[in-house]
Amino acid sequence: MDVIQLGPWIFTPADFSIKHAAQRKELEPLLCKLLQYFAANPGKIISRQQLIDTIWQQSYVDDNAINRAISELRKALQHESLTESPIKTHHRKGYSLQLTGFNPAKVNEDTAVNNNTALPRRRLTIPAIVLALATLFVVVFIGYRILPDNTALQQVATEKRTSGDITLNITTQQKITWFKGIESRPLVSPDKQLLAYSHSQPDGSVRTMIRKLGINTGNLLQEVAIEEQGKIYSVQTWQPQSNKLLVQAVNEDGSHCEYQNYDFSQFPTYSVTRLTGCTGMTLGTAQVSPDGQWLYYSKSSAGLYSGNALLAENLINGTVQTLLDAPSAGLGVTLLALSADGSKLAYVLMPESNHPDIYIYDPVSREHSRVASLPIPILLLGLEWSADQSSLLLPGGNGILQINLTDKSRSLLKLPDNIIVGEMSLLTENQAYISPMTANTTTQSGMQLVKVTRAFDTANREISFLNNAAGSDMAIAISPTDASRYAFAANWTGNWQLWLSVDGRNKQVTELIADNQPVNGISWSGDGRYIAFVQQGNLHLYDTQRQQLITKLENNDIGQPVWLPDNSGLILTRLQGNSQNLWQLDLISNELTQLTFSAGSFAQYDQQGQLHYHRDGKLYRYVDGKKNDIEVNSSSDNSFVGVWLLQAGQQYRYSMLGHIEQYNPATGETRKTQLPHKLIAVHPDPHNPDNIYATVFVTPELALEFIQWQIEN
Repeated sequence: MDVIQLGPWIFTPADFSIKHAAQRKELEPLLCKLLQYFAANPGKIISRQQLIDTIWQQSYVDDNAINRAISELRKALQHESLTESPIKTHHRKGYSLQLTGFNPAKVNEDTAVNNNTALPRRRLTIPAIVLALATLFVVVFIGYRILPDNTALQQVATEKRTSGDITLNITTQQKITWFKGIESRPLVSPDKQLLAYSHSQPDGSVRTMIRKLGINTGNLLQEVAIEEQGKIYSVQTWQPQSNKLLVQAVNEDGSHCEYQNYDFSQFPTYSVTRLTGCTGMTLGTAQVSPDGQWLYYSKSSAGLYSGNALLAENLINGTVQTLLDAPSAGLGVTLLALSADGSKLAYVLMPESNHPDIYIYDPVSREHSRVASLPIPILLLGLEWSADQSSLLLPGGNGILQINLTDKSRSLLKLPDNIIVGEMSLLTENQAYISPMTANTTTQSGMQLVKVTRAFDTANREISFLNNAAGSDMAIAISPTDASRYAFAANWTGNWQLWLSVDGRNKQVTELIADNQPVNGISWSGDGRYIAFVQQGNLHLYDTQRQQLITKLENNDIGQPVWLPDNSGLILTRLQGNSQNLWQLDLISNELTQLTFSAGSFAQYDQQGQLHYHRDGKLYRYVDGKKNDIEVNSSSDNSFVGVWLLQAGQQYRYSMLGHIEQYNPATGETRKTQLPHKLIAVHPDPHNPDNIYATVFVTPELALEFIQWQIEN
């Protein structure tokens, strides 16, 4: 029985019906014939005369009959997920079907998997909301490079290449999901029969969806949702050689976390098995070995975004082995990917230099071998084996870096500029389900600034968005001398600029070269005159008195500027070579002096003018930048970001799920609150410890797509 996918509907002409999930509508024969004709010409304007000749096949048809048929068909196709009319009227020209039409049964029927292909079988293993927030946190505060296109990957590929670029010509591109929010992380099961994906809904909840990809059945869009109020279900990956889906279930209040295995071998029915507990979300992934005995995952002992170790847990006896210790700085182990047969584990190690290293771990020999060390600091969103297990694939915008494991050569699979792939999972050697979820996607449209007054008084708390302009705004710094003035970063004009708000009126104060890299690390001098900020790793100062922009350092290695108490210079985090340390810049002499020698970041001053910084998720008081530095506070809760914020005599920390804690070191008192938003960053008000500014994540609209390509000769 032939079926056609039209937007949210499955159209089965043979039984005159359209259906979505459990909803089924039967069409009159005329409407069915009319819909078939539209489906054969998706998006094409069809004139009334063409309809008369093809559908009615009469010399004369009353206009009212055509109007009535179009109206009834349009009404039948209406669906809550659609944002526009399914049939568009073109004045004096005709009508066009606005629903995507493609036949999944035909896709599977006409092609077969080629086991010798060297193209990727992508399985990115961070859920959409986690990926978005983790990516943004790293971009905003640590200074990795966003990959909007293949430029950075081209640089990596060029460094060690033995073959030219491979150009992929897209022959088919179709939208395949329609829920509001972010639909991302498509994961095709090993037998190619099921598609799992993550759905981050507009209210912030996250669920896992599983869809049947059967051949010649009427259930092609039958979907199962794994969801529960108050929980986030995080898609991890399919277990190799099985239809078991690994999912991480986390309570939004942080009270419980566990890994679960869902057996969909009898889809749509399933059984679920609890594998083991966990300590909250990490910037990493998890994989189950083919025999179900081992769970591989990355974990931090010092809070989210501090260094992750690589662990292997025996699911039979509960023993945990440390395969690789967490580094003292940097993110440590992030992405994991088991080969199709489960014999090798690939992983990404992010050291303090932020230059990703790609490793292969052999569970039998227990050996780690490095296959690539990328020459530039970039944030990798995906890692996958090719189908023949001879190479690894790293996506980045409209390019995919391919690393050959035999000779370690690199080449670039180039996509057209209009195809953005953050995540991809192959259906066949030249067909894939993709998501446009990238760091650039969320930095352009996924962030807003809010002000929270009386943050820890839940009954009287007020939350208000600072701006309602189209686009994103993110980093913010309140003037230390005037509570009504603040500087912030916004992408309201197609690129990121520094803005200044005075008494509620916003003014753009920079004309930086158009760039998709955010303005971040905003810091006011204590006298309120200068604003320091960073873009592309370069340090800029804005003089508010002279209304002048001063470019101070163009080394492409600067992050997180903090003013000295006497305003004579800045403390900077520098990503230099293989190290991430604190340096002091003297504004008079322009001399740079290294302060820490065993990693350091997130510098801050307390009320007494004492310099503090972070290393491995712990807050230290600076003494000499070496062993004499004093540990002040630490974070062992993985649900919280491993950074303490010092402001107005208080210490703050937060989680991306909306939790904020305020700790008073003088009294030992801790106050807590939870916002109804996912948090990217928190900015305590220097004038009032009960007020907090925050960068929150606003779920954009992102849908999964199906693409098919040919390799250009």
